[in-house]
Amino acid sequence: MFDKAFDFKKSLYVNLGILAAIILVFVSFSYLLRMSVDHQVSVIQDINSKKSFVSDSSNNLSILIKQWNFVRNYVQQISLMVPSKDNLVNFQRDLNDISQRDGVSLTFSFGSETPSSGAGNLGSIGFSSVINGTQQGILNFIQDVENKYYSLKISSLEMVKTSDTLSKLSITGQVFYSGK
Repeated sequence: MFDKAFDFKKSLYVNLGILAAIILVFVSFSYLLRMSVDHQVSVIQDINSKKSFVSDSSNNLSILIKQWNFVRNYVQQISLMVPSKDNLVNFQRDLNDISQRDGVSLTFSFGSETPSSGAGNLGSIGFSSVINGTQQGILNFIQDVENKYYSLKISSLEMVKTSDTLSKLSITGQVFYSGK
């Protein structure tokens, strides 16, 4: 009877050992599975944050493109307001074109230059002009020059009536240019 009790204890210990080994394998597998799931979750969160960043960036790019399309229309007008020094050649040509269109005669000359004193500062070139024509033609000329976008500073403006229908306008001033 003692042998049967000993065999029973021995088989109980063997079965408990096997059960403990199975539980240990299951716990180890569960721990490794949990670590793998945690790693996958962190990878997915990282991908989602990158996806969100890319989405926000493309959204911002879309907004910038829309704004650029709106602003682009004004770039040429802004560059005409304060042209580069090289483009001031167009100033005299534009004044001649305006005077011919408005039926007045123009005498124009550039004067002394005040160079730009650094980046972002404007330089200027003096000018003087004499416009002869009817008062209405001279007024039309002045309005057309105002609409041409050049940045001007008028130092003196003198209008003299030369006959019943004709007048003479003398202007001295400066035209500004960007220091690019």
